Amino acid sequence: MAHILVYAQRTPQGIHPASAAALCLARDIGSERGATVSAVCPGDAGRADQFVIGAVSRFGADGLTFLGPAGLRPLQDRLHPLLVFVPHTEEGLAAAETLGGAEALWLQEPEVEWERLASVTAIVAGTLPWYELPAIIDAEYDNEASLVDLPEWVARLEQHSGRGPLRYFAREDLDQAARAALASIGAKPVGPEYLDQHTGGTLLWLGGADQPVPEALIARGPGARVILFPGEGAEIDAAWTRADWVLPGAWPEAVKQLHSELWKPVIV
Repeated sequence: MAHILVYAQRTPQGIHPASAAALCLARDIGSERGATVSAVCPGDAGRADQFVIGAVSRFGADGLTFLGPAGLRPLQDRLHPLLVFVPHTEEGLAAAETLGGAEALWLQEPEVEWERLASVTAIVAGTLPWYELPAIIDAEYDNEASLVDLPEWVARLEQHSGRGPLRYFAREDLDQAARAALASIGAKPVGPEYLDQHTGGTLLWLGGADQPVPEALIARGPGARVILFPGEGAEIDAAWTRADWVLPGAWPEAVKQLHSELWKPVIV
């Protein structure tokens, strides 16, 4: 049977939004192609693994393996998967390097010509996951999964929703329509001095091409999220690895997406 591998990156909310979107895409392709969707996640976190198991189950995985230090390579060699998806994050891209690297895809909607995808694809989350399945799958563990060093927050057994204060950083010449859209969703403006203090809630980034998401936000608190709004005509950039979502479109319209009932459980 054909396989699709999806790298599920741990976050305090379960898994990274790009991993969630990748699983939904894999579920669609798997259903069409008759392929098994196999999620993978590094390490053995004991009871905390329930958050990962619950997330990959909801978004369409048929199975889950917690990997050891060898990463994806052994599964790649054994299963010869049809496709491999990783999140477009530092961790995801590092995992893909063991397979020769990945091509990036900005996933903005479910419909994708999957036949044209690279064998290893790094997903940028431009949309919320579109599956919410009720089943809970069983997980398997690599014999060396316990040898993987995990982030300190994993051991606390806390699951952060990512919800909390909604703030935004914007370039000084941001137009009034965009500012009005931000005000309408209750987002409060912050300056550069805030960046080292982003420990919770969601930060909306509207800096434009000349003000990408800064390195300071890489070390943000485990419960803190970043949504990047790159504006019209944007192309995938290395700095996008620092955001949880990258939402397309002109700023006023893109920000208004957050009024949707689908977004409220995520950010409100």
